[in-house]
Amino acid sequence: MPHADQVRKHARWRQGWSSGRSSLAWLLPLGDQPELRRLANQYQYSLRDLPGFDPVPLEWMHILLQENGFHDEAPQGRAAALLEAARERLSSFAALSLSFHGGLVLPEALALPAEPQATLTDLRTRLREATATVVGADLAGEPEEIDQHVSLAFSTADGPAVFAKATLDATSAEPATVRVPSISLVRLNRDHACNEWEVLGEVQLSG
Repeated sequence: MPHADQVRKHARWRQGWSSGRSSLAWLLPLGDQPELRRLANQYQYSLRDLPGFDPVPLEWMHILLQENGFHDEAPQGRAAALLEAARERLSSFAALSLSFHGGLVLPEALALPAEPQATLTDLRTRLREATATVVGADLAGEPEEIDQHVSLAFSTADGPAVFAKATLDATSAEPATVRVPSISLVRLNRDHACNEWEVLGEVQLSG
């Protein structure tokens, strides 16, 4: 996957978002994975003197899988219904084994791509199918850019990516492999520089 040649300021606010608002979302929380924290810390240390980027706190590392509408618009019982539908649809889905290697410049972030990406695509497809049984026509469309990575830092300005590319390429770090035994349904908030959340429930991947 090639580096982006240009970066733009990270757009924290999306359509409909405002301060204090939150959404229901499925994600893989990865901040408690020691090997991934080691790898991310190495890259963030290399990036410490690079202007124009804000590092993502390690405890908030994640891969966003699917947003399910705003929390304040969800009917009572929506979270429980989503969890039940996902547990049924993912009953045969095994725990994930994901590998992270070199850093990558994306249009709004510096990131660690996850492999195999086909596994994340399959998981996301099944989650969307499960979510559709609950929300029906309110299912959000597929975004133009789908998360298949863990963000290391977000861009704070528009400009060329040449120095970011050079810094990432010059960083020597051992790859990380993590086992992810569950996904989380969360109440996602974007009030600060990175996504933060409250876990509402989990779905075990033990197929």
